Amino acid sequence: MLKLKKVQILGFKSFCDRTEVQLAGQGIAAIVGPNGCGKSNISDAITWVLGEQSAKSLRGIKMEDVIFAGTRDRKPTGMAEVSLTLVDPEVYDGNTLADGELPAELFGDSQNTETAQNVTSIDALGDWDETAVRAEAAQETEDATLEAQPGQTYETEAKPKAKLHPTPKPT
Repeated sequence: MLKLKKVQILGFKSFCDRTEVQLAGQGIAAIVGPNGCGKSNISDAITWVLGEQSAKSLRGIKMEDVIFAGTRDRKPTGMAEVSLTLVDPEVYDGNTLADGELPAELFGDSQNTETAQNVTSIDALGDWDETAVRAEAAQETEDATLEAQPGQTYETEAKPKAKLHPTPKPT
């Protein structure tokens, strides 16, 4: 059974700024706060990212209601993003992995040394830094794209062309 480790919300209902809720993954988690602070919007965000398509189930009239609509002081975001981090406690126990050490279930072929060298280690707090993993994957994709393209590309500023005036022929 997978456990919910982290919820990241951006532009969903009342969450105009990126908000991160980290859970211990053990026992029961409770979200407490005053009326109107967005407690139920967190559960709506989880329901939405898991595939709910009914605006009524998400406590709205139309699906556009899930996107932050703006306030007097803030502009509307125009988009909503919710990201869940789920972990399998049988594979991920929160401890730091030794360099090159991979559980066989994590990537399938644990003998693949290339995969073992590209794994981002888990920080000392016992949490998975998803931002660093995404940045590393984006950089690897960029590098692979550059290698796959034939030739080289140079970025320079274009110089304006000089106007050519024909020279008159001597008669």
